[in-house]
Amino acid sequence: MIDVEHPDRSAGSLCDRLHRRQWLQVGTAAGLGLSLANAPRLMASEGVAAPAKRATAKACIQLFLWGGPGAQESWDPKPNAPEVNRGEFKPIATSLPGVYFSEHLPLLSQRANQYTIIRSLTHDGVNHGTSSYHMLTGHIHWAPGTLKHPTKNDMPNIGANAARFLQHPAYLPGHVHLPTVVNDGDGLPVPGQDAGILGETHEPFRVLGDLTKKDFRVPALALAEGVSPGRLERRLGLTEALAVQGAHLKQEALGRAVDSQFDKAVSLLASPVTQSAFDLSREPDALRERYGYHHFAQSLILARRLVEAGVPFVTVYWNTPRNTDDQSWDTHNDQHRRMREHLLPAFDRGLSAFLDDLSERGMLDETLVTWYGEFGRTPKINRVGGRDHWGFCQSIGMAGGGVKKGLVYGTSTKDGGYAETCPVRPDDLSATMFHCLGIDHQQHMYDIQRRPIPLSYGVPVQDVLA
Repeated sequence: MIDVEHPDRSAGSLCDRLHRRQWLQVGTAAGLGLSLANAPRLMASEGVAAPAKRATAKACIQLFLWGGPGAQESWDPKPNAPEVNRGEFKPIATSLPGVYFSEHLPLLSQRANQYTIIRSLTHDGVNHGTSSYHMLTGHIHWAPGTLKHPTKNDMPNIGANAARFLQHPAYLPGHVHLPTVVNDGDGLPVPGQDAGILGETHEPFRVLGDLTKKDFRVPALALAEGVSPGRLERRLGLTEALAVQGAHLKQEALGRAVDSQFDKAVSLLASPVTQSAFDLSREPDALRERYGYHHFAQSLILARRLVEAGVPFVTVYWNTPRNTDDQSWDTHNDQHRRMREHLLPAFDRGLSAFLDDLSERGMLDETLVTWYGEFGRTPKINRVGGRDHWGFCQSIGMAGGGVKKGLVYGTSTKDGGYAETCPVRPDDLSATMFHCLGIDHQQHMYDIQRRPIPLSYGVPVQDVLA
């Protein structure tokens, strides 16, 4: 029997890859008249190039669910598992025959035919910081452990890397990060959110604050009190005169970075198109209500506005660093109440409205949307009614440009603890995202010592590509 559907997990084979012994089996099967319809995707693992699939996304919106959502309570319920594994939530039917999601994702269940769910994302991290780094950069942290923070030696955030290759107007940033910085338990930022080895000029433009306020404005785009646009122009003239005297500064790396950041700030402040793109108050009240007045949901609206205006990459963080907060996905305790009353309803409403909105505006086919956390949760519920950190299996979502609709890719074991078939590494996820954006994931970036490093060491997951 040829076991392509459930390959040996210990051997590390993917759904779209076969080991040599399996390839020989397939060849034998072909001699018996069996179909080789899947041969192109199987050839890739043997060093034979499969036909490339066309990249269709011009922009990407990356949604990061800080804390790590449990798949058993969302995308991969386990109703037949023992009680200690399955949890309280019931599965409900989706728009895909035979596919079930959590009862607390009713809106997204109705739209399951519009996106891909990968149930077999896997890595071996269990710490928030370095697991976030792996998911956000596609690279394993250079010194794994707990409470790690950003350094200049870090690999870049996928968005910082991708924005270098994607077109956008000069008056808009290439990568926007909102609505908050993700901090670890000690209150300091986790790595993977920044440009790392790419340097200051590729740092994301950060929009920080409470986007649920109807009068929210981006502080960085506001002119100081008493400074009119005309006065700004006069100040810029003075700045240019001073710059002539200090031109030598630009010859230094720090000077070039400062100058680049200054130029960006000026172009943002001076452009009415920029001001409009970041102005959430221009959205109708009915649409903001449709998404829900939740910090994540309102961030999705702003992300859509920015991509619509020409920003090619936006990262939205669902972030509440304190585990006891009902808005945190780090559900070590009382998880069912927190997910039932707070987390899943806001996520279900916001993301379903977001996907509908992109589709209605004709934007979804050219906008890649991804959602995931830093890891999943343990297969067993602990003594205080929660699940703990678990990188070995999580469910993630992908929609829009370059991704198949109505696909559930990979499976987890009966308790949801491990990837059973089609394991996907964060490295493969980043390679897939780059591919969807038309970026060669094998091309090089350079660290601070000018050593070449591939954008991603992973392989695009061909089976999820449209």
